[in-house]
Amino acid sequence: MLNQTVTERLDLFKEIYSELYSALKWKSDKRSLMLIAAMYVTNSKEFQLERFLELADYIKNEVGLFSQLRSTHRFTVAATLETTTGNPKENFSHFLDIYQKLIKNGYSRAIYSYIAAGTLLKIDPHRVEEYVQKTVDVYRGMKEHHPFLTNSGDYPLASILAASSDKNKEEMILHVEDHYYALKKIGFTIGNDLQFLSHILALNEDQNPDESAEKCLEVKTLLEKANFKSKKIYYPYIGMLSYLDQVESEIPQLYAIYDDLNNDRLFKWNKDINFMLSVLFLMSDKALLTDAATTGLNTTIEVLLQAQQAAMTASITAAAAANNSNSGG
Repeated sequence: MLNQTVTERLDLFKEIYSELYSALKWKSDKRSLMLIAAMYVTNSKEFQLERFLELADYIKNEVGLFSQLRSTHRFTVAATLETTTGNPKENFSHFLDIYQKLIKNGYSRAIYSYIAAGTLLKIDPHRVEEYVQKTVDVYRGMKEHHPFLTNSGDYPLASILAASSDKNKEEMILHVEDHYYALKKIGFTIGNDLQFLSHILALNEDQNPDESAEKCLEVKTLLEKANFKSKKIYYPYIGMLSYLDQVESEIPQLYAIYDDLNNDRLFKWNKDINFMLSVLFLMSDKALLTDAATTGLNTTIEVLLQAQQAAMTASITAAAAANNSNSGG
């Protein structure tokens, strides 16, 4: 059964999504609109459709004719600016400056570079150069260890890790790698999803890799017993749930959120996204407790939202490419 706070958040999510869908159903992918609605809810930010659309138009008008931000991506950037800054329009130029610094230091002009820039918005402006360089260094370290897994889709992960840690590049990469191989050792399937999970776990710098891997295996087993499908794309969310002390007692609540979304006609065709959002809503509810055990949850929620932007972008881009290929005969 859903508690009052989660029910309120779900109702708000559905309300925001319905407004977005009515206004943008011919301009944006439904999954992206779900993610945007979740960004406002989990960040406890007020949503006003007219203000949001005005900001999206402002972004479109401020960039060049061939910029990727003239496409549907401007809506996600608008949501990022509104949910992470106090003055979105004023901070848009700062956002573009961070993006250009990332390009100058070695990132490609991919949409993922914009998402990475969004993760650095909260950095002290005087330290942006330092963190941009650190971000690119972390990405190169990832590429050295996993050359076939690491690509531009990992740009946001590298920036998130760089912005969330005081460790130097070598220490950070080794900490991630220790988690990666601890997870591999106990049966998690190697690949990009496992790399993503190892980054989530590495955000807790004091975590013992073997212990956190065992906790993840426990969470995975509990989810399977509760009839959640075991999918590699769920790995990062397993990592997030592993932050909870008493995971087993939270599974019924998680399933209730998931079931609620699956039974709503607006969302029933997006079960994978529903699972991911269910974890985010559950964890954001826990973050409201503000006790010592949950102080890192808000950061982790932001991490997953930003990383989910990257995953969503990848799937939408792949689907568009496949459609174009089929259309071309």
